[in-house]
Formats: sequence, structure tokens, C-alpha cells
Amino acid sequence: AVGREHSREAGLVSSLALLHPSVPQSEPGFIAWGRSPLSRLALVACAMIIPLEHVLLTVQILIGVRLIFSLKAWLQRLEAEAEARLGHTDVSAKLSDRADARSIASVDGSVSALGNDDPSLVSLPGPPHEWRTRPVMLRVAAGERVGEQVEFNHPGSPFEVETALFKGKMFFRLRGCAHEPKDYFFGKQRRLSAVVQGQFKQPLVMGECYTGYEFQKPFNNVPAPWLIRAGLHFIRTLAPTLIEDILGERPYFLNPLCQTIQVMHVCRPGQEPNVTEVLQERNQLLGGVFAGKKMDRIKRKNYFALKENGEKHKFDPELVYTMEFYEDKFDPAYFDLMLIGLRFNLNRYLGAQPLQIMGKHGSIPHGGDYLFNVEMWHESLLGPWEPERGPSFACL
Repeated sequence: AVGREHSREAGLVSSLALLHPSVPQSEPGFIAWGRSPLSRLALVACAMIIPLEHVLLTVQILIGVRLIFSLKAWLQRLEAEAEARLGHTDVSAKLSDRADARSIASVDGSVSALGNDDPSLVSLPGPPHEWRTRPVMLRVAAGERVGEQVEFNHPGSPFEVETALFKGKMFFRLRGCAHEPKDYFFGKQRRLSAVVQGQFKQPLVMGECYTGYEFQKPFNNVPAPWLIRAGLHFIRTLAPTLIEDILGERPYFLNPLCQTIQVMHVCRPGQEPNVTEVLQERNQLLGGVFAGKKMDRIKRKNYFALKENGEKHKFDPELVYTMEFYEDKFDPAYFDLMLIGLRFNLNRYLGAQPLQIMGKHGSIPHGGDYLFNVEMWHESLLGPWEPERGPSFACL
């Protein structure tokens, strides 16, 4: 019994020493916490009264909290060092890009869309005070309405899209921005929703259609390559179909379209749902294993995570597809990526480049034909921006 008590007490001291480095670990057991009989008796009493499992769970929680704060301090130190090295390089580059973009601006003040004429061109929109919405602006980047700014959130904001392969409409919901649809976001963690509805103009193999992000310039302030590789190794365990190059001159992230779509509704013309209402999964018309039985969205996503399954199905031009993408780790109102309780403003890394909500035919990065493509810009991408901490941002 004495040996068991000593073992439990030594384990407790070692665990607490992780949280309090000042506690010496070179001396075993009772010696580390004092030599008096009273302190020894108190420690043994605690070990006997409190179950060891509860003690270890509490210590693990405290260690986790400490690791989170240590990680946050480490990332802040990395950012400070990067700022000290780069100085005003980023600001100068942004001003240079803005001047080059304005030199090719069209008559209405907007710049030709990203990759429309020259795929290496990183084009900027007009100054934020000319945007239709602030601090977030959406701009069509493919098809007949390329370069046009579009709105979001309110019921009248769905807009038409048409490319060589797809024709339909899109509707965006952005949490924290003006006209926020609070009924939709109530009780949900998500902060962005993009709904795409329409028909394909020709049959397309589902496994050949992708979505993701494509950037025209390398990222700024990237962490050490070994840290990125470790993070990507973890991400690939969650998304094994991911195609990426984060350290290249033109970074990209691509994933199969049907595996990424959060909610998919397939129906015949005339039966399509309202894009401004909550969408329900309905995939029986995908055929094959989906025909004749109800399969929820999780099973559908897992099914299309295998490339060979995507090769078995095609998008049918005779059907209407309604697809919803949503995200809970990206805050569009502040342009922040949110991970493990921390926020990272993306303007530090993207270097005056927008995010995309897009679908494309083909897995070749920066190649293939777009089904739809909408850029998401934020004022912070173009220069200093002070967020307004009110309930919502202004929409001009």
C-alpha cells in the first residue's frame, strides 16, 4: 500500500512539474514538496481521496491550455520577427501592384478579372470607397459577367452566372456583414455560405470536377517549410484527395467538387428549391448507389472521397443541381482564419490576392475550364484597415 501511494504521489508531482517548472524534478516524491510529516500526510491524503483518473484528466486539460497559449506566443513572435525583416516591403509591393492594376482599369473603374487575359496578372479592384459593399466585396471572375461586383445576404442578392460549361445562379451569406440572415446562422458555427444552382451544358464526369483556391503569386510570411509539411500531413488524413502546392510560385489547393460540397440537391427542372432558403440533401438522382435509397450528406462526401467512385457518375444536363458550400473556420467580415481558438488575418499571407468560390473541370492547377468562379475581396488586402467592432459592417 505504501509503495502504491508513493507511486501515485510521484506521478502527481511529475505531472504538476510540467505546469510549474520551478518544482524540482530531480528529487523524488515527498522530498520535492517538503520534508515535514504534515506535508507528507496531506499529499498522501489527497492521493487517497481524489481518484487518480480525475487528477490526470485535470492535469491534461491544464497542459493543453498551456500549450495553446505557448503556441499563440510563439506565432506572435514569428510574426514580429517577419515584420522586422521585411520592413515596408509588403506595403511597397501592394502600392506597386495597385498602380499596375489601375493602368489597365476598364471604363467603369474595375480591373479585368484575374486570369481573364493574362493568367500571371494579379489584378486589383478599384479603391474600397467605390465598392458596392464594404468591407467585403464579391466580384465575378469567369463567364459572361466577368469583372462585375455582386451583392450578398439579402433576398434580392442572388445573381446569374454563365460559363461555357454551366448556367445558373449563386447566392452568398456572410456572417457579420450587413443584412446578415440571422435566422440562417442561428445555432450554427458556420460563417460563410455559398449556394450554386443551375444546369450543366454537357455531361461531365463528376470525378473530373474540382473546387478550391488558385493564387497567382507566392504567399508572404509563410512559416518554416517543416512546419507546413507537418500541418499538411495532418490535413491529408482528413482530406486524402487534396491536391496542393503551398510553397510554390503560384500556390493552389484543389479537392473533388462532389466530395467538398456540404449539401447537394438534385432534381428535375421546375422542382428546384429557392436558393435563399435552407437547403436539404437530396441525391437519389445521382444514380448508381444513390438511386432508390436515401443517403445523407456525410455518406455522399465519404463516397466521393474515393477517386474511382467519382469516375462512375456524370453531371446530367437534363437535371438541376443545387450545391451549398459553407465554412466555419473562416470569418469573412474580418478576413480571419480561425484555428484552435486563434485568429490569423489572411492579408498578411495572401499579398493582395482574393479568395475564391469556384468550380472547374479538370485537376490541372491554373488550367481547365471554370464552371463558376467568384472572387472574395476584403479592404484589408489593399492596405491598412481598422475593423469596426459594431454588430455589423456598413453596406453601401
